[in-house]
Amino acid sequence: MNSQVKVNNDDIKKLASRVKNIYKSKNQDGSGRRVLISLAGVPGSGKSKLSDQLVKELGDELRSVVVPQDGFHLYRRELEQMNNAPDAIRRRGAPFTFNASRFVELIKQLAAPRSSTAVIRAPSFDHKLKDPVENDIIVAPEVKAVIIEGNYVSLKDPVWTDIEKYMDETWFIYTDLDTTCQRLANRHLEAGIVSSEDEAIKRAKGSDYDNSLYILSHSKCTDVCIMTK
Repeated sequence: MNSQVKVNNDDIKKLASRVKNIYKSKNQDGSGRRVLISLAGVPGSGKSKLSDQLVKELGDELRSVVVPQDGFHLYRRELEQMNNAPDAIRRRGAPFTFNASRFVELIKQLAAPRSSTAVIRAPSFDHKLKDPVENDIIVAPEVKAVIIEGNYVSLKDPVWTDIEKYMDETWFIYTDLDTTCQRLANRHLEAGIVSSEDEAIKRAKGSDYDNSLYILSHSKCTDVCIMTK
């Protein structure tokens, strides 16, 4: 791997330029293969916002789509059937509460030579339903770049570690944990999950914080380090 590149999170044009250059380099033979970029980071680090900004910046020149890890949450009914059901439900959002194998299988499909007709569909996650929504994200044949976004897409753990081999480049967004904690607390309040700011902070400093520490200690070094100002 080359030396890690550092980019500020507000330099969207520079990040978009990287994706465009990878696409050109990868497709000098005219094969039209997709570019796959993984974007990891702790909960509340700004992955979704950055991904959306990147897709907008790439625009029609390099049509792109975001495929989030969140769509591969295990369904609540699946968690309820686990031997450690109470713990699994309490810790929903931890690596073992995702269908990592299915996620990797979809990524493998996205990395395959691009068909002129085949449409690939991916699940999204509905926070109101608290479950995935199947086939909600469409990756059309004309999509040239896919951003694989999620907390665990750079983990060293079994199965998760396989994601890297399908990526053209791996990114990680670094955000101060105090900042992410406040963002998560605000998110919990806005979603109506909690009724007070104190309760929101307590929740943000619970499993989300534990997951953040795990991500920081168990993720691989990525090609690009995105620093939040």
